[in-house]
Amino acid sequence: MKMKNRNFNIIFLVATLLFSTFSASAENETQRQDSLMNEDSKSVRQRDWNGWGYGCRLGFTIGGITPVPLSAEIREMMTFSPNGAFMQEFYGYKLFKERFGFYFGERLAIEGMNVEARVKNYHMSIEQGGDYISGYFTGVDKTEAKLISVKIPIEFMARVNSRLDLRVGPYIQINLHREFKGEVYDGYLRENTPTGQKIIFSDGSKATYDFSEDVKKTCFGAEVAADFEIKNNFGVFANLDYGFGSVFADDFETITFKMYPIFFSLGVSYRIE
Repeated sequence: MKMKNRNFNIIFLVATLLFSTFSASAENETQRQDSLMNEDSKSVRQRDWNGWGYGCRLGFTIGGITPVPLSAEIREMMTFSPNGAFMQEFYGYKLFKERFGFYFGERLAIEGMNVEARVKNYHMSIEQGGDYISGYFTGVDKTEAKLISVKIPIEFMARVNSRLDLRVGPYIQINLHREFKGEVYDGYLRENTPTGQKIIFSDGSKATYDFSEDVKKTCFGAEVAADFEIKNNFGVFANLDYGFGSVFADDFETITFKMYPIFFSLGVSYRIE
């Protein structure tokens, strides 16, 4: 009887060991097959992707409308703040061999500035008491500028790696709202010439100007940009826009130097591939 019990225990132990071995082997094989299936599925998705992608972005904009380089007539920048500072864009792109391609978008941009500067012999046309006077102003010039526009970038795109995209190319800007106005004070205006009759602005007296109608309805420029994906298709971006020409019409002569729109945007993005 003891021999039978001993044999039964040996058989039970061997059966248990064999069952554990086969169970572990089966589990490892299942995991290996699942891993292969996941890799195959990922490979199929990569092969099926046709290179098209879409996305949206929301950001903050800072910059201004300025001469380049800064004009000698502008002696001191006293205050500066953004005016508007918002952009929203929907975009698409096409990559070839997952490396290079083209990018296009439609962007709503609200860009502008509030600037207070001390100037000398700054050619101006101002309004005072219903009369318009042109001449050379020395004193403080306070400018408010704002452009609400639709920008359409068409750019070359390069995918550096799975997270980083770089872009460069032109854009067209359609200005829906144009504003460039301000006031002068704490100084004097020489009428017509730098040695003309002096009109003094002191003790709180001011004169205003408004060149909004002289701003172009359509502008062109170039953009350099970068997109970086953080996680789950969410990322951050940075754009630098530089206008090709003056924001004012070609026949505008009140400001004697070109004023370029230059703006930098930073924000968050989401893309779908």
